[in-house]
Amino acid sequence: MPDLSLAALAAHRFGFGPRPGELRTIAGDPRGWVKAQLRQPDTLPPQIAALPAAEDDLLAFGRWLARRRLNGGNAARLEERAERQGVTQEELRRLSVEEDFVENFRERATRAVAARLEAAITSERPVHERLVHFWSNHFTVSTAKPAAIALPPSFEKDAIRPHVGGKFADMLRASSKHPGMIVYLDNWLSVGPNSASAQNPRRARRLPGGGRPTGINENLAREILELHTLGVTGGYTQADVQSLAAIITGWTYQRARLRDFISDARGERNGGALFEFDADAHEPGPKTLLGRTYRQEGVAQGEAALNDLARHPATARFIATKLCRHYIADAPPEAAIVRVANAFERSDGDLRETMEALVDSPEAWETPRAKFKRPEEYAITLLRAVDARQLPPGAGIAALTAMGQRPYAAPGPDGWADIADAWLTADLVWKRLEFAQAFSNRIARADLSPIALGDACLGPAMGDETRTAIMRAESPAQGLALLFGAPEMQRR
Repeated sequence: MPDLSLAALAAHRFGFGPRPGELRTIAGDPRGWVKAQLRQPDTLPPQIAALPAAEDDLLAFGRWLARRRLNGGNAARLEERAERQGVTQEELRRLSVEEDFVENFRERATRAVAARLEAAITSERPVHERLVHFWSNHFTVSTAKPAAIALPPSFEKDAIRPHVGGKFADMLRASSKHPGMIVYLDNWLSVGPNSASAQNPRRARRLPGGGRPTGINENLAREILELHTLGVTGGYTQADVQSLAAIITGWTYQRARLRDFISDARGERNGGALFEFDADAHEPGPKTLLGRTYRQEGVAQGEAALNDLARHPATARFIATKLCRHYIADAPPEAAIVRVANAFERSDGDLRETMEALVDSPEAWETPRAKFKRPEEYAITLLRAVDARQLPPGAGIAALTAMGQRPYAAPGPDGWADIADAWLTADLVWKRLEFAQAFSNRIARADLSPIALGDACLGPAMGDETRTAIMRAESPAQGLALLFGAPEMQRR
C-alpha cells in the first residue's frame, strides 16, 4: 500500500518538496525514488546551460576593472564639473566604485540566481538538484569577494554539477583547479620563495594593478584541508598547510589579454579549459604532507596530493558527518556517520554509493521534520508546491536576500550554516513570514484551495492544528499564508 507519510518525508528531506501530484508517484517506492536520482544526468538543466561560461565571467570583471581605470581621472575636478553643470552629489555618487560595481553585475547575478532557482523548481530530479546545492556549499566560491563576483555560477556548473554522481577526488581536483576557486582563495597570487619567479621578479606575471606576487599564499591550501577534505579536527598541522600551499604554487588560470577586454566577444571556455600551471611560480623540489613525501614535478605533485587527501580516512569521516548533518539532524547520529563513512572509503569516494548508504540508513527515515530548512530550500518548497515554472524578474534574489541567504553570496569559505540555530532568529523567521504572506497574496485565487495544496505538498504530515487554522481563514490568501508559514512547511 502506498505510504504517503514516507513519500512526504522523501520529497522534503532529500528533495525540495513535491509538485502537485508528485506525492502519489513517490509513495510507491520512496527509497527507490530517491536512489533513482543519484545517477549522474547526461545533460545540464537548460536554465544552467544557458548561463555564461567561466571565461566570460572572468572577462566581465576584467572589463569592468579596465573601464574604471580608463575613466579614473581626477575626483576633485569631476566634482567641480558636476557643480557647474548642476549635477547633485547624489547623482554623482552613482559613479562611485561601489555603485558602478553593483550596477555592472546586477543583471548577471539576477540571471544566475533565477536560473538556479528555476532549475530546482522545475526539476524532475530534485534529489540531484539538492545535492548540487550541498556540494556547491561544501566547495564555496562566493560573490562576497569582488574579484570573484561573477564566478560562482560557472564554478558550480563546471566543478560541481559534472561530479555529483561521480568520484569525490574528481570534484576536489576540478574545484581546486577552477579559476573561481583560484581567484576566490588567492592562489593565483601564490609564488614559491625558491621559484624562478621569486629569484627573478621580472619573470613573475604582473597583477592587474601592475605589481607582481611576492610569496606563498596559504588560503586555498588551508581551506582544502580544513573545509574540503580532512576537516578542522582531521589531524593536519600548520606545517601541512604550508607544505600543501607550496605543492600547489603555480596553479593559476589563463589571463585574458587587453585585446580581449576591448572586444565585445563572449568568452566560451569553461573553467577546466582555463586552468594553467605556471612552472616559474612553482616551488621546486620534494615536499612532505601528512607524513608522505611527494617527489613528482609540476602540476602532477598537486594532483597526487589531492588524490591522497580525497582517500584519507579523516576525509571520509568529515564528508559523512556533513552529509548526515544536512539530511538527518543537526546532531547527526553516530551509527549513520559510520555507515556513510565506510561506504565512502569502500567505494573510493564514489558519491553515489555514499549517498545510497545514507538513504539506506534507518535514521534517515526516522524523526520527520528534524531539520529546519534554509531560506533557499524553503522558497523552492513553496514554488514547487504551486507548480511555479518561472520567476518574476529579480523576485528570487530579492526575497532570498531579505531572508538572509542570497545564493552564491555565502559570507565566507565555510559556506552557509547547516544547523537551525543559524536561521531561527527572530528577524529571519519574521522575514520568512513576510515572504509567505507576500507570496500568498500574489498567487491567491478562488479556485486554489489551501487545504488541497497542503494535502498535495505535505500529505499526512499536515497537522490537525494547521488544518484547522487554514479552514478558519477569512480568505484564500490568508489560508495560503497560514499553510506556507506552518512548521510543517518550514522543516524537513
